[in-house]
Amino acid sequence: MANKEFEVLALDGDNFPTWVTDVKVSLSRCGLYACLSDSDMSMKSMTEKNKYEAFYIIRNHIHPDLKSEYRMEENPRALWNNLKQRYEQHKVVVLPEASHEWNYLRLQNFKTVDEYNHVVHRVCQKLRFCGKEPPEAEKIEKILSTMLPSEIILTLSYREKNFTDYALLILTLRQAEKNHVITIWNSQQRPMGTAPLPEVHANIKKSDRNGNTQSGGSTGKGKRKRTRKPRGKFQKGKDVSEPKYDKNNKTACYKCGCYNHVAKKCRTPKHLMDLYMKSVDRAQDD
Repeated sequence: MANKEFEVLALDGDNFPTWVTDVKVSLSRCGLYACLSDSDMSMKSMTEKNKYEAFYIIRNHIHPDLKSEYRMEENPRALWNNLKQRYEQHKVVVLPEASHEWNYLRLQNFKTVDEYNHVVHRVCQKLRFCGKEPPEAEKIEKILSTMLPSEIILTLSYREKNFTDYALLILTLRQAEKNHVITIWNSQQRPMGTAPLPEVHANIKKSDRNGNTQSGGSTGKGKRKRTRKPRGKFQKGKDVSEPKYDKNNKTACYKCGCYNHVAKKCRTPKHLMDLYMKSVDRAQDD
């Protein structure tokens, strides 16, 4: 399949105006545009090779059904004239549609100025093909008369500037639109008249007279509350447990004979101690 330099001519001729321009540019770039001239002098200056090169470019960029219809045609100028005669009548169909689009074109119906400008150029291209392209003043009036009613002040300010160039008016509208977007973005970041929120859970460091730093979260006037740990042999803590008496220890309490405490911590009543001592003496005598 041969490479296509531009879009092929559609069977219904919808893109015929653009296709005509593309063909002229392509042939002029190769120095073959004289092959399409109606002058005999221009045709005589072209060789047979030039004619077939121009014929190849035109034939390679038309719809396959058109190739079949004009398969017997080998002259590039004859093929060009036949296509023009066939699709220039398409103006009768294009003009009512393009006029309807232009009459009902409204700036307020588009989200951005660029979208509106793109549609304007597309419609004006169709009207130019039909010989009915609107002038600059009509394009400018189309914008100013179809702006939103809430933008009446902007409309009056643009009218006072007396624009005569449609492109300059579009550029001004694009700049105003961009500035409006930036203003909305800034207002959404922080409403007007409000202060920035203070930092939450921020560590505020203060220095005392000795140069020592103290972090936030302390009690009192920036002083950290200190707790003293108990000192001693049986200090209670995570890894410290209370001492337990071993029952297998032979050094049991000699006052009462119990194995759950030592003699120093014995709290058995005295009369029970006396009975225990007497029983021990009897056992020794036996």
